[in-house]
Amino acid sequence: MGTAATGTTDHRKCAEECLAMARLADADSDKALWLTLAQSWVRLAEHVAHMESRATTPEASEEIVA
Repeated sequence: MGTAATGTTDHRKCAEECLAMARLADADSDKALWLTLAQSWVRLAEHVAHMESRATTPEASEEIVA
């Protein structure tokens, strides 16, 4: 359980780093790339958090066992 929380935090930190790189980029194409990467990291963090919450609900555990 703690591993997913750490992973989510790490993913969000990567997103923040991508945003910082986008601010520093001179070319619009580079900014767009960094922003796309940031968005991907945020989506991954959200996905991990969602999967973690599903894994801790009793209904999800029963579906996995069955």
